Amino acid sequence: MNFFAQTYNEGENERGIDLLPVSSQQTFPPSPFPCKYLHCVFNDLEDVVQAVFALHADGHDSQDIHIMSCWDYVAAVERKRQQQGQLAKMLTRLLTFMDEGFGDIYLHEARRGNHILVVHLPRRDQIQRACDLLLLHGARLIRYVDTWTVTYLSR
Repeated sequence: MNFFAQTYNEGENERGIDLLPVSSQQTFPPSPFPCKYLHCVFNDLEDVVQAVFALHADGHDSQDIHIMSCWDYVAAVERKRQQQGQLAKMLTRLLTFMDEGFGDIYLHEARRGNHILVVHLPRRDQIQRACDLLLLHGARLIRYVDTWTVTYLSR
């Protein structure tokens, strides 16, 4: 599902309207996902779009921001599970146990009708500022997944 959010922005084009592509796809972002990504949950799709605008205005590239509507997130998880072999499934379950159910939390939220936003943040110094912006727009369950750790940034 593709959305095109609009904002008034003088000088951007003839009409003063800047279109920012915001998409929801049934696949996860490319590698190195989920590492170096900040993950969060939104109850309302409008809040997600506003958060995307805030991140974009703060200098984040649109290609690093990924919205997954609740239905697309569930479909992506199910597709990934179907593509995994037995060994990969066992390792995934082991990692889920070790990271306190990180992936299951977001799947549970998506099944409840909430939307997932992930932002690629390759540098640790970007985390707090992005987190603060997302909190202003109603984000919750904010986690940053680094190479070997998961940092809990909100409840």
